[in-house]
Amino acid sequence: MACLRINDSFLAGAERRLLARLVRRLPATATPDLLTAVGVAGAFLVAVGFVACRWSNLGLILVIAGLFLNWFGDSLDGTLARHRQIERPHYGYFIDHSADLIAQTLIVVGLGLSPFFTIPSALMVLSLYLLMSSYTYLRVVTESVHRLSYGGMGATEFRILVGTWSLVAAACGPRVAGAEVYGLNGLDLAIGLLSAATFLSFVGVVRNDLSRLRRLEPIREPIASAPGAALDGNLGQPLA
Repeated sequence: MACLRINDSFLAGAERRLLARLVRRLPATATPDLLTAVGVAGAFLVAVGFVACRWSNLGLILVIAGLFLNWFGDSLDGTLARHRQIERPHYGYFIDHSADLIAQTLIVVGLGLSPFFTIPSALMVLSLYLLMSSYTYLRVVTESVHRLSYGGMGATEFRILVGTWSLVAAACGPRVAGAEVYGLNGLDLAIGLLSAATFLSFVGVVRNDLSRLRRLEPIREPIASAPGAALDGNLGQPLA
């Protein structure tokens, strides 16, 4: 879809340069759809790895490999289409973001099933992701603006955060996800507070955007009918 793409994440500049080099080296057999499938397969591998970590931290090998594959496929599918000038705007937009929703759900729920996180915390993170995704898609429709990052965080930074947290939690042991604060799970409490703060910030952003749109589209006074003119209820035309 024709819209302004905005990505001001911390790694956006370096990532763009890397993708520009990678896309020129992809074989002719590589297609955007294939790369999208690789991204989803990587997310599935992440989920499997997280579940496997319940028995052995060797599952982290699958997690890291899956995060890389997810980044590779998700970041290069659209880049390849634009590089080869084979974009299919509506099809590409639909399949890309459908794949993103599936992939991120697999990654976050998989994290919740691992020994490094909890299901309540994972569901809070997932709800925020879906909330921000919905807002992003609304802005595409209403303003033709596609924002790919918020507060310096984009999909790439999120993957790095998930991988880093998993490695740190594995090194620290079960106390990371099981510690209690005033009788509550400390991780759930921290994620809950962060989620609440993020939600309030989101409400503020929506309010500001709504005010801006109200100024851009003020209420127009209805056009008054000519004095003495009657309208035909069927045809909507003035009657003699």
